[in-house]
Amino acid sequence: MNNFSRRRFLDLGTRTIAGAGLALGVNPALTLARAADSATSQSSDYRALVCVYLEGGCDGFSLMVPTGSYEHAELAQARGELAIPQHQLISLQGGNSPLGLHPNAASLQPLFDDGHLAMIANIGTLIEPTTQEQYLNNTVALPAQLFSHSDQSIQWQQLQGRDRAQEGWGARAADYLSDFQERDYLTSISLAGSNYWQSGSGQRPFSLTGSGVLEYQGLDGNNNWQSPRREAFERVLNLPRDHVFTTAYADLQKRAISITSELGQVLESNASLFTDQPEDNSLAQKLNMVAQLIAAQEQLGLQRQIYYVSMSGFDVHDNQSLELPELFKELTEALAFFQNKIDMLGKSANVTTFTASDFGRSLLSNGDGTDHGWGNHLMAMGGAVMGGSIYGELPSFALDGPDSVHRGRILPTTSASQYASTLLRWVGLDEAAVSEVLPDIGNFQTRDLGFMI
Repeated sequence: MNNFSRRRFLDLGTRTIAGAGLALGVNPALTLARAADSATSQSSDYRALVCVYLEGGCDGFSLMVPTGSYEHAELAQARGELAIPQHQLISLQGGNSPLGLHPNAASLQPLFDDGHLAMIANIGTLIEPTTQEQYLNNTVALPAQLFSHSDQSIQWQQLQGRDRAQEGWGARAADYLSDFQERDYLTSISLAGSNYWQSGSGQRPFSLTGSGVLEYQGLDGNNNWQSPRREAFERVLNLPRDHVFTTAYADLQKRAISITSELGQVLESNASLFTDQPEDNSLAQKLNMVAQLIAAQEQLGLQRQIYYVSMSGFDVHDNQSLELPELFKELTEALAFFQNKIDMLGKSANVTTFTASDFGRSLLSNGDGTDHGWGNHLMAMGGAVMGGSIYGELPSFALDGPDSVHRGRILPTTSASQYASTLLRWVGLDEAAVSEVLPDIGNFQTRDLGFMI
C-alpha cells in the first residue's frame, strides 16, 4: 500500500470506528489478545453494578428529608422558602423512618418499604476521617479543589487520592472483573460516552446509546447505496500486508465490525421485551438498554459487568423550586422502571444500581437555588441490597452545628471510598483488590458499610 492509500485507509478506519462508538481500550492489542485468549470463568453467577451519575451536584438533602420536627426545622430554617414542607413529605415505613421523600419521588416509596432500596447518608469525597475542627484548622488531608464541579466529579469517579489521577475506580475494578468472562471487552459499558469512572490504561468502556449499538456510518450492508461501500471497505481490510502497523489496524477494524454486528443481532433478538419505557424520560431509555444488555448476559457469556449512565441538570443555582421537582420525578420513575425490568428478568439479586454525584448542595439558599456543597445522601437499589434502612450517620443541619462548614456545606461523615468498597466487595473483588483499586480505603476503620447482602 502506498502512502496515499494508507492514509485514506487509516482515515476511513478512524472515522468509521468512531462512528461505531467502539472503544477497545487504550491498548487495543491487549484488549484483542484478551478477547482471543479468554480466561476460564471463575464464577458461575452473574453480578452487575450500574452507576447512575447525577451531573451537577444532586440535592440529596431535598430528595431525602428529615421527618422529625426538630431535624426538619433545622433544615427548613437554613433553606428558607426552598425547604420542602414537612406535611408534603412522602413517609416511609408507615412514618417510622427518620427520612421522608420529596413529593415528586413517590416511585421510590415501595422500593424502600419492600427492602429493595437503601439510603446512604451524608457521603462525600474524603481522604481520611475529617472533623470540623480539623477542617477549620487545616490539619487534615482534603481532596483537591473542593466545591468545584470539574474537580469533584473527577474525584468521585477516580478516588485515587488528593489529586487527579489517570484511572477511575470503575476502570481499575474492570481490570479484575474482565477475567470472569468470554467477551472481556463487554465488562465495562457506558451509555454516556467517555467518563472518568471507566477510563484507565486497561479496560475501557464499550459505548452504546439508549437506542443500542452505534452502527458504522455510511456502511450499512442492507442499504443498496451503502452496501458497495461496505464491500469495498472490507476488501481493503482483507488485502495482504507486510507492515505490522497496518496489519494490526486492519485486524482491529475487522474485530470492531464483528463485535458491532454480533451485539446488534443479540439486541435485536430480544428487543420486543423492551418497548414499554416511559415516554420523555431519557434516563429510563438508557436504563432500558442496560436491562436489554443484561438480559443477554448468558448468551454473551458475561458474568461480571459495570455500567455507567448519567443524568444532567442538577446544578440548580437558579429555579430550584421549579426544576428540581421535575428532575426528581424523571430520576425516580426511571429507577423504579429499571428495577421492575430487572425483577421481570429474574435478575434482581444479580444487579445493583447506585447513585453518585459531584457533591451535595449547600444548606443556605441563595434566594433562588442552592450552591455547591460537599456531603450528600445517595441510594443503592437491587435485590442484593439490604434495603428499607438508612446507612451511615445523619448529619445535623444546624448552620452553626458540628457538621456545617463554610457557609452551610455539610462535612461528610462517610467517605465515597467506603461506599465504593462496599459495592466492589459485592461484585467480586477481594480485600487485596479493593485496597488496590481504592488506595485511601485503608484510612477508614470501616471498609464495608453493610448495605449489601
